[in-house]
Amino acid sequence: MSDVNQLLVIEQGKSYIYTLDERPIWEVGRQSGDVVPDISLNVHTVSRRHGSFQNMDGNWFYIDRNGKNGTTCRGKKVGTGIGGRTKPVLLKDGDVLVFGGGEKGVVCDKTALAVFCTHRIDSTLKKVDTKQYNEADAGTVIKSDDSLTVVMGDYSYIIEYMI
Repeated sequence: MSDVNQLLVIEQGKSYIYTLDERPIWEVGRQSGDVVPDISLNVHTVSRRHGSFQNMDGNWFYIDRNGKNGTTCRGKKVGTGIGGRTKPVLLKDGDVLVFGGGEKGVVCDKTALAVFCTHRIDSTLKKVDTKQYNEADAGTVIKSDDSLTVVMGDYSYIIEYMI
């Protein structure tokens, strides 16, 4: 069982940590006019009402609202169910979601990336230059017992758990 459910959001070189357990629903999108989502993303490839994170019976799900540039989770496009109905995606520790990256979930400075974690994250993230390493694609998460590494292409973030 997890001690906390957190979401690490990385966009435009900055990172933000949200403790999801503080409320049952978190709206995700781009702030514009009177639309002020709980998790506000500042990249223009993200829709104003892009999606939401919802707790259902103790499990966290992502529900996409069919934003123009889409969302991927675990490298696959998040879509709708039969007849256009909402199709929630059950989240697991280390799941990577890319917002606004198209069907292939392209990770770049015009997209936002989120990692779902079931461990408390240390708020001090380490950003490491990884230009010389070409072994992992951008958006890859490497897990160990005490940390996660999120590969962003030319650099990576190392996220340590608070144990």
